[in-house]
Amino acid sequence: MKTSASRLLSLLLAIMPMAAVSQTNIRTAFDAIIKCPEARITENHTLDKDPATNQKTGQSDVYHFVLPASKLNLVKKAISAFDKDSEIAYSINRGTTMKGDNDIFLAVGDASSNGICITGPEASYVYALFLPSLAEDPDGKYRYAYALSYKDTGSDIEGKLVVTYATTLKYRQEVERQRQSNFLRNLSGESVIITSTNSSQATWFDTLMSYFQGMTSANSQTRIALATKAYKLIRDSADYPDVTQSDKEAAREILKGMISDKKYSETVLNKLLNQCLASIR
Repeated sequence: MKTSASRLLSLLLAIMPMAAVSQTNIRTAFDAIIKCPEARITENHTLDKDPATNQKTGQSDVYHFVLPASKLNLVKKAISAFDKDSEIAYSINRGTTMKGDNDIFLAVGDASSNGICITGPEASYVYALFLPSLAEDPDGKYRYAYALSYKDTGSDIEGKLVVTYATTLKYRQEVERQRQSNFLRNLSGESVIITSTNSSQATWFDTLMSYFQGMTSANSQTRIALATKAYKLIRDSADYPDVTQSDKEAAREILKGMISDKKYSETVLNKLLNQCLASIR
């Protein structure tokens, strides 16, 4: 298993463009953990390409590792590697999760899926974001993310190494703002408005969008009430035969935009919106 993992990582290093391998210190530190003879490694990889252009549109490489406690220095060197490569990163975050904290996910591809979870119960983590080269991504839509999380159990070090390739949050927010703008423009041109009197005729998606639209100008109490209704509607989506996968993907993207918007950062509201997002299956 170890030989397979090492060969695959070496292959990925060889085929990735220069912008990706510019994170030299992080990649070297990751490689040291994966190649450690005493490490137990399990791995998962995905790669998506545009069928028309053959250009990469998404990637995830996940290595779960277990190291003996005596090899903690390998993890410490990996943490230091993030500091060494911080000058070429456009974002770097670190911390320790506590019981009850929300998990942190790194997007993959267009972020239509939930992404890769990089945290765990009471684990330390660090992740950094890097832009590809202009040759690889001339439109400036994508980013690479590198993450490490680990927990010292006393006898072992259990952790995870993650690399993902996805559109940037800024790009996704711009797309979502345009989508919401188009939706509201279309909605304002319709003669029939969704109300309690005709809600039985509205589709699942129309009803959900009416809740989201109502939050834009409502006070805090009303927003929480609307978010609660949205959560119940999403939770019970299996009861609505008209729900499509496209509806769910659109709702997921809108929720991601709302969650990242300071307008909806009030604690209870933000938790409800996160619960809505987590409930979309």
